Formats: sequence, C-alpha cells, structure tokens
Amino acid sequence: MLNQGFGILLCALLGFSCIPLENKTPSNTQTEPSIAEKTVDGSAISTSMLAAVNQLRQSGCKCGRKRMPPVPALQWDSKLESAALQHAKDMNQKNFFDHKGSDGSDAGQRAARIGYKWRNIGENIAQGPTSVDEVMQGWKESPGHCLNIMSADFTELGAIQYGDLWVQVFGRPRN
Repeated sequence: MLNQGFGILLCALLGFSCIPLENKTPSNTQTEPSIAEKTVDGSAISTSMLAAVNQLRQSGCKCGRKRMPPVPALQWDSKLESAALQHAKDMNQKNFFDHKGSDGSDAGQRAARIGYKWRNIGENIAQGPTSVDEVMQGWKESPGHCLNIMSADFTELGAIQYGDLWVQVFGRPRN
C-alpha cells in the first residue's frame, strides 16, 4: 500500500512537476485490497477518461499562463493502457510514486516494452482523486499535466485507475 503521508501528488512528464494537494491521514483499519478491487473497470475508465480528455482538447484551455487552442481528439490505445496499468501496479506494489519505474524505466521504455512503437510519448500520474472528473480537474490546473493533455504531438491515449493511483500515457506512433 502506498504511504498516505505523501498526500495527493500530481506529476507530469513535462518538467517532472510535483504538486502536493493535501495530506491524508492513514487509517489503521484499512486492509490491503485485492488486485481485482484495486483495478477499476477498464472499459468504464477508458470511456469516461477519453471523453473527458477529448472534451478539454476540443474546447482548448489555459495551461498555466499558456493559452492552448483546440486540438484533434485522441484515440484509445490498449497498449498504452497496458503500459499505464503496469506502471500503476509497480508503484502500488513497491510503495513509491514517481515517473521513474522501480527498474529505472521511463514512460517511453515501458511503452516500448509492451510493443508500442512511439514517436512521441508523455505521462501524467496522480494519487488520491476518486473520480475521472476530480483527477482531470487536478491535471487541468497543473501546467505540466495540462500541456500533456493539450499537446497536438499526441494522437493516442491509454489510462488506468489502480486503487488511488491514476496513470495516463499519451503517444503518437511511428509511421
């Protein structure tokens, strides 16, 4: 189980910015959930996450001080979803929260490992939000995360909620 003393953190691959949002008090009565309980229904997450990301991309927004115009919608990619899940499981099982995996891998290496041949890659991670709306609001308010979401350099998305962890992996495949 992740150390709740870290609070809710959001990190983006761009700039590796980390922003503590609040502290959570650990509960001594919590038990470790099973793998099935930790992984939220992928089809529900994929549908609502993709819709939320594409709604923001369609309307454009301000990422920090930078105005981001509307950009084309992303397509869901199951390999990127798998890379997101593997990273979320790694963080959960090894009790850490970082873009770098426990084996030293970055998002590009993890995506390549599962067979995604990428030209551009990016990652957003979060700990603590309880819904797609909540995690998207946090990412929208964080310039680095927001820039990943709004980047026209990405054409595909895979994402997962695993326990209280959220991982988005953005990609553009090689031609």
